[in-house]
Amino acid sequence: MKKSIGFFACSNGFGHYKRISEIASYLKKDFDITIYAGSFQINKFGTVGNVDTLVQQSKNIRWDEILKNSNVNYNQYIQGIDEFKDDLMRHDYVISDNIVGILKHRPDAIIIGSFFWKDVLSYQFGDNKISDLDNNLLITHNPLIITNKYAETGTVKSYNNKVQFGFGCNNLKYKESKIDEVLTLKPSLDYLSSYTDFFKNLNINTTDNFNKTENIALMCRPGLGIITHCIENNIPLIALYDKEDSIEIIELAQIVENLNIGFKQDVRNEFNINKFSLYKDNSIYKYNQYEKDGYKNTASYLKKML
Repeated sequence: MKKSIGFFACSNGFGHYKRISEIASYLKKDFDITIYAGSFQINKFGTVGNVDTLVQQSKNIRWDEILKNSNVNYNQYIQGIDEFKDDLMRHDYVISDNIVGILKHRPDAIIIGSFFWKDVLSYQFGDNKISDLDNNLLITHNPLIITNKYAETGTVKSYNNKVQFGFGCNNLKYKESKIDEVLTLKPSLDYLSSYTDFFKNLNINTTDNFNKTENIALMCRPGLGIITHCIENNIPLIALYDKEDSIEIIELAQIVENLNIGFKQDVRNEFNINKFSLYKDNSIYKYNQYEKDGYKNTASYLKKML
């Protein structure tokens, strides 16, 4: 009989679900897999063949709601974690992207993630009970963390029990092209109004056709999923950030520049058209130097380990 794996996706944005779905697709022949995710995540990317995908009601972490309410709702977080308890206990193995709180019920769980929510919340609110809980769980149980070696932020960088892989790409496209349009993606959730204001004041040729990957640059908040999409398709990235946004996004915007795959743009400032002009020939970007088989390598590692 096959062993079972329960994958649990953080309910913030799309990237957490996309990542575990890709990894699960490599493991489904060897394990009975169930993915727990939000309905909006499943509707966006669909399900993985021969993998059970169940809608979770828990809003374990929703950064837009935290910003909207200007506080950290510890009781809601605990309630969301406790709602997982029965599902957490039914599986031989548990893997989460990237809900540290599940260690409360499954101290043997594996965490996938290149940032910790405790760092994000501490940056925004200072001392808080969720960050204290997650920090204590990490210290007590020292779980294995699987990270993207190029995109680690905050205290993940100094965490001692981790394995690192590259970007998770499937359909690699190597090309050099000129930028004719800028694809603009507004935040998937209800974020700061500064982003909306920034897009209203843009005076460049833009498109919202996400299926287009030729002769474009991408302009949006730089989550890891977005950065991976750009690496996979050789798309220059204009990484938008707001100093009042998540510290993860602020750090990832800088990482985009460090990797030389685009440049960062503060949405509270006027668009840097001069800098954009320097980057319009995307042949200067160095996509090929980065490892791009992170999903496959993560799955191979898990298969040998479990």
